[in-house]
Amino acid sequence: MRKFIPFVMIFLFALGLFAQHTPRGKGRIQGVVLDQFGHPVEGVAIEAIHLESGFKRATKSGKEGKWAILGLGTGEWRITARAKGYFPSSTTQFVHQLRRNPDITLSLRKMSGLEALLSDNKAMKNLRKGNKLFEEGKYKEALTVFNKLIGKYPEMFELRINTGNIFYKTGDYQKAIQEFSLVAKQAESQRAKLGDEVADDIIAKAYAGVGNCYVKMKDLKKAKDYYEKSVNAYKNNAGVAFNLGELCYADGEMDRAIQMYLLASKLKPEWDKPYYKLGYAYLGKAEMEKSLEYFKKFLTIADEDSKEYKEVKGLIPDIESMIKSSKKQK
Repeated sequence: MRKFIPFVMIFLFALGLFAQHTPRGKGRIQGVVLDQFGHPVEGVAIEAIHLESGFKRATKSGKEGKWAILGLGTGEWRITARAKGYFPSSTTQFVHQLRRNPDITLSLRKMSGLEALLSDNKAMKNLRKGNKLFEEGKYKEALTVFNKLIGKYPEMFELRINTGNIFYKTGDYQKAIQEFSLVAKQAESQRAKLGDEVADDIIAKAYAGVGNCYVKMKDLKKAKDYYEKSVNAYKNNAGVAFNLGELCYADGEMDRAIQMYLLASKLKPEWDKPYYKLGYAYLGKAEMEKSLEYFKKFLTIADEDSKEYKEVKGLIPDIESMIKSSKKQK
């Protein structure tokens, strides 16, 4: 044991730096898998990949959709959920070994028009191939695969959402808008067949896609309009709610911005950015106690090495001082 003592001392001294390069460790992540309607999904394959080394850990969700993965080193990990009948879902999480990591909610979207496709083994193989190509950034090849599937299964709206996302990724925003707009129109026309909940979910994602395109095209007014349409159609996308909050914040609409940041934090409670922006939004309204509340919440889940963490850490004493001064004046 003695010969290891110097190495332990070095490790403790340089833990933050060394751990980021070590995929194995004492870190734990946990969470739940839900479908787009908030229902837990059991038996989902969960995979965590260390972004620097490619090291992998895996598990499956149990009852109530709950899952956990142990033995992770400090650093950036991509967590992906996959299940038959759903499109895969991924998120990136900075994992700490020496403190509790926030719970992660993975949302899986059910495929519409799925019954016929599930019985077609070749089509399912091509769908997996297309998704893999998309994840690898091979957009041209993925587009070819998805277009062939669309020709055979035109009612599977998610395929057109995927092609819209490909055009978005490659910078062809007008084509992306055409695809997303077509999806919204077709889903609305088949509302009776799909059911309100499924139709609203598809339409909301299509509107969000259009909004993202207008952001890239620097038409923020139209982007804001489509984010509003998306949120009003179906309030289930934390990213859309946050983006709408950002546009409202930029326009000085603080109450609406706060409403959207709160929605984003509710949909994705482990995400630190909504709390960060809530702190500033309430600070802008001179509601110091609310600002302090959300800044402190931000600090509990943010990366301690991030610029925002250090910034908020420095702000808090000033806010606390202003609150004390205000109370004395009363």
